[in-house]
Amino acid sequence: ETTIGLRGPITISEYMSLALGHVKHGYYMRRDVFGAAGDFTTSPEISQLFGELIGVWCVSNWEEMGRPKKIRIVELGPG
Repeated sequence: ETTIGLRGPITISEYMSLALGHVKHGYYMRRDVFGAAGDFTTSPEISQLFGELIGVWCVSNWEEMGRPKKIRIVELGPG
């Protein structure tokens, strides 16, 4: 609120930086959010099966595309 009130609009990058990393109010600064006691558990903490299924899905789609020599596998988010 103070930043926007003083400077005006902020970028999404600035907003996320404040929302997640602010020393007092940041999501990751208040407590440990990872693991069974946190807000979420990432798939590698549970099993490697999820990653293996993603690999099988990628190969299946690659074959359906006719096995092109070049493809791009792009991750759209962390994890």
